[in-house]
Amino acid sequence: MPKRNVLIVEDDPVVARFHQQVVADMPGFRVIGIATSGAEALRQVEDMKPDLLLLDLGIPQGNGLSLLRRIRTDRIPVEVIAVTAASETETIRDTLHLGVVDYLVKPFEPERLRQALSQFAYRMATLDQPRLRQDAVDVLRMTAAPKKRWVPKDLRPERLKLVREALGEGEGPLTAEEVGAQAKIARVTARRYLEYMVTIGQARTWSVPNGAGRPRKVYEIDSANRVDSEAIRQI
Repeated sequence: MPKRNVLIVEDDPVVARFHQQVVADMPGFRVIGIATSGAEALRQVEDMKPDLLLLDLGIPQGNGLSLLRRIRTDRIPVEVIAVTAASETETIRDTLHLGVVDYLVKPFEPERLRQALSQFAYRMATLDQPRLRQDAVDVLRMTAAPKKRWVPKDLRPERLKLVREALGEGEGPLTAEEVGAQAKIARVTARRYLEYMVTIGQARTWSVPNGAGRPRKVYEIDSANRVDSEAIRQI
C-alpha cells in the first residue's frame, strides 16, 4: 500500500516536531516537509503535491484560512486537517465549509490526531473505489465511525501482552516509565502500547498532580471493557 504524503504547516517548531512524530508512528504515512508560513506552504503544495496538509490556521504570511481558500479556488487535490487554537464558531464554520477532513482545537492529545489521520486514511481508501454505496458516502461525510483503529508501528502481540501483564500486576495506576521498567522495555515504547490499549478499551488513563512539576499521566487496566482481540488479530 502506498504511503500518504503529509505536509505540516506550522510555525512553532516544538508543535511541528510533535505532529511529525505522531505522523511517523502511523502506518501508511510519511512527512515530506514542514512549512512555517502561508507563502511557503503554497509553494510546497504546488511542488511536492502532498496528499494531506496538517494546517495551522494561525500561520504568518497569509493565515491558514486564506491558504485553504486559495487551495480550493485553484482546485488543488489535497486534503486538509485543521489544527489550531481558534475555537470561534465562525472560524470553525468557515473552515468546515471549505471541506476539511477534521478540525482539531489545540491543545489536544496525540490520540485525537491519530483518529483524524485514521479518518483520512479510511476516507482515501473509500475514494479509491469507482462507485460508492450509501454507507461509503456516510464515511466521506464523517457520519460513520471508521472501522480501523490506530495501532503502533510494528506492534508485537507478545510485547502487548507483556505491557498488559505489567499494568495488571501493578498496585494501582502506573506511569509509562513504571510499566516499561516492569516489562523491561523503553518508557517511550511502553507509552505507545499503553495508548493503544486505551484506544481498544483495555486500559484507561488520566493525569495526577506531581507537586510543582507537570502532572503525571497514569494508566490502569479497564476491567469494565472486554479485550478487543479482533483488533489485535487484524494487525
